[in-house]
Amino acid sequence: MVELLILGALAFAAFVVFAVLASVFGLVMSLVFLPFRIMGWLLKGLGLVLALPFMAVFGVVAVFALGAGALMFLLPFLPFALLAMGAWWLVRRSHRAASPLAH
Repeated sequence: MVELLILGALAFAAFVVFAVLASVFGLVMSLVFLPFRIMGWLLKGLGLVLALPFMAVFGVVAVFALGAGALMFLLPFLPFALLAMGAWWLVRRSHRAASPLAH
């Protein structure tokens, strides 16, 4: 029974030692590769700056192309929207005429 307890304690100590070594190795490697990461971030930023005008142009073209399709899709809805606006106008107009003192 005591042997298992000692074996467990040694296994835990070995785990802690390997975890500390792995964290130190990870820290050292992150410091070694940090300049390359920064260079990668700079290149990605440069690519974004170069691509931004093209993205803006394609966005405007897409708004016009898809906007025409949206208008054609919403064209059958126009009579219902006009009826709703007319009903709203009539309700607002009759409400004002019915109660001139309420404001």
